[in-house]
Amino acid sequence: MKILIIEDEFNARNVVKLLLQQYFHNRYDIIGCAGTIVESLDLIKEEKPDLVFLDVRLEDGLGLDLLKKLDKINFQIIFTTAYDNYAIKAIKYAAVDYLLKPINPEEFKMAVQKAFDKKQEFEELLRLQEELNHGQDKTIAVKTAEQTHFVSFNDIIRLEADGSYTLIVTVNNKILASKNLKHFENILPEKSFIRTHQSHLVNKKYIKGIKNDMVQLVNNHEIPVSFRKKAGVKNFLKDKD
Repeated sequence: MKILIIEDEFNARNVVKLLLQQYFHNRYDIIGCAGTIVESLDLIKEEKPDLVFLDVRLEDGLGLDLLKKLDKINFQIIFTTAYDNYAIKAIKYAAVDYLLKPINPEEFKMAVQKAFDKKQEFEELLRLQEELNHGQDKTIAVKTAEQTHFVSFNDIIRLEADGSYTLIVTVNNKILASKNLKHFENILPEKSFIRTHQSHLVNKKYIKGIKNDMVQLVNNHEIPVSFRKKAGVKNFLKDKD
């Protein structure tokens, strides 16, 4: 992961570097450090970082002012500051985390790990899209508490939310995955899967029909369909026929 440190305090830069070395040895590359908005803009455009540590207050303005000058924010952000009154504005930019100085090592570790996890999920999504573009057999890695399953898209009948977990029902198996339903909705192809309800995602090829407020599947399972989703399901069935 390419990391840029935007921080105008020398000691604060060193703290970030030391903690990265301590917890994430050989898993990152620091592509630069900057203490001003001008320097930071140039580094972001030239180096294209994956993760930016951004101090809220810089020598020539606020870190938030820097973000406003960018046409597109295509990197993750961890804000660092001695002031806690910018947290709401940081949330606006979908920051990975907001660390108060002096930085707590455990909070730092959790924040950076979140950034690594998000990058991995994004790369997995790109890989799956590439498979779709080339017509390859499409599979998904499904992590459980015990192991990782590799499941073909075509074998997935439906997915059901179970709190922060997801029950995946396949042709031959049931798997309780350690990710929420939104995660799978993001990586499964929209042309093949349809959200019938807040808690249910269904493979279109296994839908047989709709009756009242239930979607009927070819394996005789019945899945609820919400009022807002019913029109979309009916349109799919109409196109199918």
